[in-house]
Amino acid sequence: MPIAEGCVILSGVNLILFCLVGFLKFWSITFVVMTTLVMIFKHETEAKTHDEEDILDGALTQSVSEAYMQLWHIVHLPAVLSLIAILLTYKVKV
Repeated sequence: MPIAEGCVILSGVNLILFCLVGFLKFWSITFVVMTTLVMIFKHETEAKTHDEEDILDGALTQSVSEAYMQLWHIVHLPAVLSLIAILLTYKVKV
């Protein structure tokens, strides 16, 4: 009796513990059901209100351009540049 590829078998007994297809199907259905239940039953809490002075002073707001500038500075950190180089070249065959 041939055993399908992608199945985990119990060594020496020819007992199939689970197959990859069934494993992925189970977890995909579980994920969808749990996400739906969280969406239905979990309610958002009210955000803390801040003083009007803080908002007017700009202490709690950040413009889009400031956010992109912060991202630009993060990307140019030496460790991030090294990580980018590694991730872009690790599959290159010479």
